[in-house]
This record gives sequence, structure tokens and C-alpha cells, in this order.
Amino acid sequence: MGLERTLVELGPRSYTVFVGDGLLGGAGELLVEDGWRRALVVTDDNVGPLYGDTVTRGLRRAGLEVASISIEPGEGSKSVHKAFELLDFLTGSGMRRADLLVALGGGVVGDLAGFVASVYKRGVPVLQVPTTLMSQVDSSIGGKTGVNLPRGKNLVGTFHQPVAVICDVDTLETLPEREYRSGLAEVAKYSFLRPELWPVPLAESADLLKELDKEELATVVNLCAGIKARIVSADEYDTGVRAVLNYGHTLGHALEAATGYETYTHGEAVSVGMVFAAHVAAEVGITDGGLVDRHLEVLASLGLPVAPYPPAPEFERVLDAMWQDKKSRGGLTMVLLAGEGNAMVRHDLDTAVLAECYQRLMGGA
Repeated sequence: MGLERTLVELGPRSYTVFVGDGLLGGAGELLVEDGWRRALVVTDDNVGPLYGDTVTRGLRRAGLEVASISIEPGEGSKSVHKAFELLDFLTGSGMRRADLLVALGGGVVGDLAGFVASVYKRGVPVLQVPTTLMSQVDSSIGGKTGVNLPRGKNLVGTFHQPVAVICDVDTLETLPEREYRSGLAEVAKYSFLRPELWPVPLAESADLLKELDKEELATVVNLCAGIKARIVSADEYDTGVRAVLNYGHTLGHALEAATGYETYTHGEAVSVGMVFAAHVAAEVGITDGGLVDRHLEVLASLGLPVAPYPPAPEFERVLDAMWQDKKSRGGLTMVLLAGEGNAMVRHDLDTAVLAECYQRLMGGA
């Protein structure tokens, strides 16, 4: 399998996303900067025992001194409290602005370490080494960092671009099945946003993806990375077209918050959120019911949920969390599709319409 490179073009903040297999051991050689002397690796208790030594050896072969810290896995670690613990670790380690912070793990590690890198001494370089499908195709690219508050996800965060992103698809083989399926939701999102770029419809390659076919995975990760790179290059700070990447996330984040981040993986919530968005698009008249059917077909083929898990939270509780959405300009805002490949942001949506669509979602209609 070849090494694929995608450039995120941001002028002096430009960087490369590397996709391939067997990349972790050569992480140091993929970095173009030769001024770093030290690297501090942030990982979690699941990923560290699997890949920490490999990454450490690779960085040391490139001449870097390496230290590491491991956090508890899971969304609970993506907190302000944990961020301050990491900041204290960096201070105690004597980290300088010229040193490199390495985020080795999934989206929680990437978001948390990226946030810490952005605020420590007003910014230190960070290398993203995502080890989940979710983080490889989405969260590690684009410079968004963040931690959660009790009332919502990613309500505290910054933009801080990495120096590079290294996506080794070998790491996907050790993911728990549920976590892997969760990442397929973001893959599906990209297929709805840019269907013309996919060589075959996603539902037709679903079996290969569910079997973790390495060639297919590398193709899909590289394709998604390319889509996101182009969008980020056009809208680094999420003031325009980048908003479409939040497709399915308005209800998805709300479901996660309303259930205490314990019921859904992020991808499962986004999967349900995309079906909800398709219902809303049909209800407000910008598309027909075929969009809902297509969502049900694609997401079900990937083994993803298309309705809230019972017992579903009451709509009022979900609505309260939806009001916290960062896209809101004062009214309820969602990314909707007029059709696959035709995304738009709609503001000031009627809560009665959303309530009706939520009932349809729970009923599987």
C-alpha cells in the first residue's frame, strides 16, 4: 500500500495529512521540521499500551527526546479539569514553545491535547496521530480543539492547526467493533456531502468496510481527508462553508448531552442526527422523502442506528441541548440537505417542526 499525502493549504500554517499503513514507527521521519529536540506524547490507557512504544521509538530515531503521559479513555476526560492536569504536566516537564506535543489516540485525545497545545505558553506545536476511524477522517484535521462543559460538547475550544496528521490504518484493526462503526458515521457524512467524489456508492462498499479491508480503508480515509482539507483550506475559522461539516451534529451533540455522554458514541449520535436532519429537510420543503430513505439505506448498511436508543430522551430535554449549538445566531440552526451534495445552513427553525420530526424519528417513519 502506498503512502498518500493531502495538503491542507493555509499559507504559513499549511500541513500534510499522511495516510497509509505501518506509519507509526516512522512518525519522526515524516516531519519536515528539524528544530524540535523534545516531544511529549499524550495518549490514553487503551492506546498507549498498543502503540506508545512504536511512536516513541520512531520519534527517538529522528533525534527527539520523548516523555509521555496517559489519560483515562472516554469522553469524561475531555474536560476543563483534565486540561489543567495536562497543563500542569507540561509545566513540570519543562516544555518549551519549541518542543512538540504529540496527540496519540482518538478524538478525545486529539481535541484535548490540541486545546492544551493551543493555550500553553500561548501556543506550542502539536502533531496529530489519530488511531480511530472517526479521528482519522474528521476530528484530527482542521485545527479545531475543545473540551466539554456539562451543558454541551466542545463549548470551550480554539483553532490550532497541527504541524502534520499521520493516519496509520493499521491502528483501526485494534478498535472495538462499536468504536469502528462509530467512525463509519463520519464517512457516511462525507458521502452525503460530496457524493460525486466517491468511486462507488457507499452502500455498495459497506461490506468491505465492515470487514476492515485495508485497501478500502486507506482509500476511504484518504478521500475523506481530501474533502475536509479542501473545505478547511477555504474556511479555516468556520465562518462559512465549513459549517456543512456539522451535518447531523446538531441533534447528535444534543443526544449525547441529554444522555450524559454515556448512551451513544459520537458516531452513533451523528448517525441518528443525520436521519433527523433529512426528516427536517423534507418537512420544511427543501427536499423530498427520498432523502430520508437514502439515509436509512446507507446508515443501516454500515450497521449504524437510525433512531434514538430507547428510552429516548424527551424532546424538550433534547431541545435545551440544541440551543447550545455553536452555529446558532440566536435561533435554532441546522445544516440541511436539499439533496445529496447540496448542503445549506438554515436558521430560525420552528421548534414545532423539529418536535414533529423528532417524533417521526422515534417512530422510525
